[in-house]
Amino acid sequence: MKSKRNRRCFWLSLFFFLWVIPAVVQAATLEVRGGGSAESIQSALARAAPGDTINVYSGTYVGNIVIDKAISLIGIGTPILDGGGEGDVVSLKADGVNFKGFQVVGSGKRLQDSDAGIKIHSAFNVIEDNKLSNNLFGIYLLKSPHNTIRNNTIVGRPAKNKLKDSEKEMSEAGTYELLPLFEGESGDGIHLFAASNNLIENNEITDTRDGIYFNYAHDNRLLYNRINGVRYAIHYMYSDDNYFEGNIATNNVAGAAPMYSKRITFRQNVFAYNRGHRSFGVLFSSCNDCLAEGNIIFGNTRGALFDVSYHNTFRNNMVASNDIGIDLISSSGFNTFVKNNFVDNMEQIAFRAGKIGEGNVFYDEGEGNYWNDYRGFDLDQDGIGDTPYLTGDIFTYLMNKAPTVRLFLNSPAAKALEFAENMFPVIEIPKAEDVYPLIKPVGIEMNTQFQLEKNQVSNKVLGAYSLLMLLMAGIIAARAFRISSQGVKLVEDFLRGGRK
Repeated sequence: MKSKRNRRCFWLSLFFFLWVIPAVVQAATLEVRGGGSAESIQSALARAAPGDTINVYSGTYVGNIVIDKAISLIGIGTPILDGGGEGDVVSLKADGVNFKGFQVVGSGKRLQDSDAGIKIHSAFNVIEDNKLSNNLFGIYLLKSPHNTIRNNTIVGRPAKNKLKDSEKEMSEAGTYELLPLFEGESGDGIHLFAASNNLIENNEITDTRDGIYFNYAHDNRLLYNRINGVRYAIHYMYSDDNYFEGNIATNNVAGAAPMYSKRITFRQNVFAYNRGHRSFGVLFSSCNDCLAEGNIIFGNTRGALFDVSYHNTFRNNMVASNDIGIDLISSSGFNTFVKNNFVDNMEQIAFRAGKIGEGNVFYDEGEGNYWNDYRGFDLDQDGIGDTPYLTGDIFTYLMNKAPTVRLFLNSPAAKALEFAENMFPVIEIPKAEDVYPLIKPVGIEMNTQFQLEKNQVSNKVLGAYSLLMLLMAGIIAARAFRISSQGVKLVEDFLRGGRK
């Protein structure tokens, strides 16, 4: 028995030396220099064997490249691959390709063909340290699992109305008259269709339609990417069991938009300064069984919106300086909000439909959230307020009914109205109850790559600014229409009454 085992080990060792080691030794390095047509790269690809490396030196190579062997294509000095405005600039059709160090520009503009700077049809590839610009889609993964997309910079085609006249001329690849008239004509920075088990990390994406879009793409990991100036920075559609952590999404329509998906986990991300009439830090739409933990949601029009979403857990997040902290539509139910910090939002929780929604709670196992506008006490010093925190007040209720009332936000008149309603309640206002409000903020690990913008001001400053603008508007109107001094006195008395 022992001799048979020794004989088997001998033959396995012989096979290793005869086949594996010669294959490693025979791996070659080819070189392409001087730019010109991409045919020179394609010719090197034809000569190369699987496992070889092709070094492409600086220059501009015009044409489209198809990689159908497991080789390493390495750019030395950031050579430019220019698609000339037609089709995909680079297509990966073999497994195990390493594509690194290129500037990829000038794909086609056909949305129906999903023209891209880099299109991946295969698995176990590594795409890293590339710069992509002036492409319809940046990187497109088509039914391609187990790839790594790392350290790439992707700049889309900004809409024409975003461009200044001085920016319409490009110093490198031509525009090919492909700049879209509006954002909808551009593609996504990274698009995954039926592509699962991929790793996407440390990429920077600007001026695309969506930053990273998942469509029927499951079990992917999204780590430490920066996305700015797009529609939805991170967008999931029918994509389950995905994980994203440490990403920073700023100045978009929405930071993250998980839709029609289940079991998405996101931790320690930043969603900030996503502002506009329909802008959100995070938009949950028909999204169930998700976990949002340790995220910073700062300075957005709406911090997070829940619409037809169930059984989600929202905990240990910082929700601060948003117009609305949480917009909870009554179509959503059985969501748990616990151990979050709600700080200086104009409206902590909004219920636009006038109802809270079945099963939504703001505490769990004897712990609630920290609310910076909580006015209760903690006489027994257990870290939990002695009386429940109730969200909602008469002013925010009226503000939802008539948005122009926002001009008086944080004004003495609004505080007086709130006090009067507390003393003599006459309107039934939907309120969320936190039975165990925390006295001190919850410790949350900050993303060190995110810095608050210095031009951000507090809501109180905005309220004072609104009052000042209202006063100036009254003065201008009085002069324009030559209203009587008695009329001006009435306006001044009204404003003076609000300051008492």
